[in-house]
Amino acid sequence: MQTGRGMSEIQSVKELSGPRGLPLLGNLHQAWRFDRAHLVVEKWCEHYGPLFAFRIGSRVVVVVTDVQEINRILRERPDRFRRWREVQAGFEGIGFPGLFSAEGEVWRRQRRLVLRALSSERLHRQYEIVRIATERLYRRLVRSAREGAPVQITRDLSCFTVDVASALVFGEDLNTLERGESELHGHIEMTFKMLTRRTLVPFPYWHYFKLPADRALDRSVRELEEAVEGFIERARVRLRERPELLDEPENLLEAMLAAQQREGGFTDPEIVGNVFTLLVAGEDTTAHTIAWTLWLLCRDAEVQDRWAAEAEEVLGERNVPAESRLLADLRYGEAVLRESMRLKSVSNTTAVETLVDTTVANVAIPAGTRLLLATRYASRASGGPKFNPGRWLAEDSSSPDTQSFLAFGAGPRFCPGRNLAFMEAKAALAMIARNFTLELDPSAGPVTERFSFTTIPNGLSVRLHERAGHEIPSGDRRP
Repeated sequence: MQTGRGMSEIQSVKELSGPRGLPLLGNLHQAWRFDRAHLVVEKWCEHYGPLFAFRIGSRVVVVVTDVQEINRILRERPDRFRRWREVQAGFEGIGFPGLFSAEGEVWRRQRRLVLRALSSERLHRQYEIVRIATERLYRRLVRSAREGAPVQITRDLSCFTVDVASALVFGEDLNTLERGESELHGHIEMTFKMLTRRTLVPFPYWHYFKLPADRALDRSVRELEEAVEGFIERARVRLRERPELLDEPENLLEAMLAAQQREGGFTDPEIVGNVFTLLVAGEDTTAHTIAWTLWLLCRDAEVQDRWAAEAEEVLGERNVPAESRLLADLRYGEAVLRESMRLKSVSNTTAVETLVDTTVANVAIPAGTRLLLATRYASRASGGPKFNPGRWLAEDSSSPDTQSFLAFGAGPRFCPGRNLAFMEAKAALAMIARNFTLELDPSAGPVTERFSFTTIPNGLSVRLHERAGHEIPSGDRRP
């Protein structure tokens, strides 16, 4: 909060307001539940913003809530700002260094290949993978609807997204939608939970002793390492058996291995780290984004009906989008998705630190200072709390500044999986909107937010009702 001095006068971090802390602990006693710490920070944003500070132990964290300042900081990565070193240490500490935690030239080298592999053009050529997974999800949901039982929809969506990610990125069809949930889901959840915890604790105690949760993390990491190493070894076999894949790889893993053979472009640990990153990011973030969107649709029958009408018009007689080109016609559906990500972004903050001395909102920020960019809070503040998908349509004069859409970050380090996330989410949501009506399960209680590296809709249970005249397909079919 600015003082009464002139806006041109530079303040220091020590002069910033913020919640009162305790010796040694700082403000940990107020946010000791790491799965809800983001809600505590957002309450502080309301009280102390647009710039304030709190402490994790002796570590000072400056929170930024202004949309313009957040966008400026994100545009100046990676040269003037980097990710918190605690985040990088967390990924490297469990043996998974990859694009998410990389910095500098290592990040630039990996980024180029990942962007090519996840480009819109390449994803459209591989849309068949998304279509088949969407049909499997439809069959799973229609059976649940006919049984009349409430659906723990987040689990079904996690199966859907991990199936798409495994096929697109690793060239393997896990088909957890039909074979049953893989143990990988539990190991991924444990890993995210502990990475969040290790980022926020004031000192790395696990270097000296391990609690039961740390030992459980070690077990999950070992299982994930075995799975990832299996993906890599089978991909290497394919490259040996089909040398043409070195020039025309069919998935991101093959592209990384081909670059390693041609140029030494990736080390083995980097390949392992990127496979892990894309597996967990592909499963977690998109599944929870779709789930939050369904939660919002359940609470607004008018929006749900309008979205269903568009989905039926675009899909015609089919239960799922048969071709990727149809996704572009889902204009209102994309507006629903964007508005959901504005209000319930699963990535609600971005943790960066300064590489050089700088100023933020008229405050001098020394090099090495941790900043927490309150991206979700800033997006909500820019557009208001109401769920209004129409704000994203061009003909609506209330359309917000695109700078307020921060679900995928901004600047050079925006999320490279953005195109894939939109493709998956629009396909799944169009299928659900066309074929079902949804309502919240009244016996399940309120849905709450639980943070585990992404924001999870805890307790989301829905009831699905088939729309009239739709038949369940007998199996995976080509259009």
